[in-house]
Amino acid sequence: MSNDVPVFLKPNVVIEPLVMRWYAWTHLISPATAAMNAAYRHISIMESFIKAPSLHAEAIRTPSLRGGPFLNCPPSDVIRVEALLEETKAQQAQQIKFAEGIKESARTVLKLGDGHSLAPIYPKLPEAVRGYVELFYTIGGGADLRIIEPLLYRSPIYNPSLQSALIYQINDDERAFAFSTPRLPRRDSIEFTRPFSDAFYDLLAELRYKPEPAKYVMDCLGLSGDQATIFRGFFTESPPLQKIKDKTTHTRWRYFGHACVLVEAPDGTNALIDPVFAYQNGSKPERFTFADLPSKIDYVLLTHNHMDHVLIETLLALRPRIGAIIVPSCGGSLADPSLKLALNACGFNKVIELASLDYLEHGDFKFTALPFLGEHADLDIQTKAGWLVEAAGLSMLFAADSNNIEPRLYDILKPLIGEIDILFIGLECAGAPLSWVYGALLPRPLEQKKDNSRRLNGSDFPKAMEVIHSLNCKKVFVYAMGAEPWLSFITSIDPGEDTIPNRNAQELINACRQRGIPAERLYGSAEG
Repeated sequence: MSNDVPVFLKPNVVIEPLVMRWYAWTHLISPATAAMNAAYRHISIMESFIKAPSLHAEAIRTPSLRGGPFLNCPPSDVIRVEALLEETKAQQAQQIKFAEGIKESARTVLKLGDGHSLAPIYPKLPEAVRGYVELFYTIGGGADLRIIEPLLYRSPIYNPSLQSALIYQINDDERAFAFSTPRLPRRDSIEFTRPFSDAFYDLLAELRYKPEPAKYVMDCLGLSGDQATIFRGFFTESPPLQKIKDKTTHTRWRYFGHACVLVEAPDGTNALIDPVFAYQNGSKPERFTFADLPSKIDYVLLTHNHMDHVLIETLLALRPRIGAIIVPSCGGSLADPSLKLALNACGFNKVIELASLDYLEHGDFKFTALPFLGEHADLDIQTKAGWLVEAAGLSMLFAADSNNIEPRLYDILKPLIGEIDILFIGLECAGAPLSWVYGALLPRPLEQKKDNSRRLNGSDFPKAMEVIHSLNCKKVFVYAMGAEPWLSFITSIDPGEDTIPNRNAQELINACRQRGIPAERLYGSAEG
């Protein structure tokens, strides 16, 4: 391949964002949650693996343990994991001390917050956290603390030098589970230690659709020798195979898998909801990929702060195309870090927060943030919104993983928003227990029975039918089921048909059709 030949990035090249070698998601960017995960998730998983690597290897082969805290590396990697553990303790010492201080502070507040003034407790807090937290009572009298998060981004607790990228090719959708397995160096990969705000990620993102001379790319990345040889293997002279449609005369949508939907309006504007993309690697099912997007994405809408709805890997690969990102306003608790602050730290400069019932209008579009209940294990989390997208007379509600535990909510919303033409709703009604995502943040371990009762789950068939009835939905699509194979490394969901969520989905579809409402479960790719 000549140095002057314009080249693209191959469509099966993965650029995994990492924080201290762990797969990056927003809780590893937000400083407080990143510190808690390092201290109380990553270290404990690595220590467990070092003590019993064969146990972890056996657990990985057991379907019922899918998604558990088991490190997916061969036992022969013990030495490399030991090295990463020591490196973590050294490089994240300040974060670990802060996390220990947060946990101690939470316990202190729970113990001493007896209804009297909290002012005497401040001097008793660990030095590492003083000045970064505020103590408060809920209206019901429960004592708690909140993080003054903007300060942390300006402190040594936020350390972007721990951010990096691992670049390699994949020939299938198989990847180790993100929550439990660090990404160790690979012989077929290239690694760069660059903060996510670096323009380096934009260069690689644009290479997916905009060719550059090979030498120019190599010079920009500073590659030579063996690294240059490996990286040249990521290039192709062939442009991406695109399935982009001409300008539409009506509002249309495209399903990219899970909860990712592109909506295009007649005036040429568009919006992308919860972008999580697959790679074109020859695997089934058929899928839309980066190549099937418009050259500019006017708006990205994010429903809530879970990895399968806010994927940093995909967002970085789209950053040069994105006009603005719209996110729900946050509540500020430890478990509810600001999406806006995290995305700003990742180099997204135009992030718009909308509170419930706030809206934004642009061209043919109107976006309204609607409240939704559930999906967050009864924690005080406000960073969540169902997006009402109205475009050229068509109303679409993206309800994501909302759990309709109080059907009156939608009865109350009906006079405010009207009837819904198309409802997209998730029925992942089994869900993982609270500790699966939030365990590292808890001041004390939760009893297993209580943990299992508090689920990260959405609506089941009866609850979803209540939504359809309340809003008189004309058409229904079940989505966000986590069944596509390229999602398994972040959801670990059993894709089998005879699962509780899939049975509920089929009941919903049958019930809708019996009532004359068109209904379908989306999988892989679809458009309408």
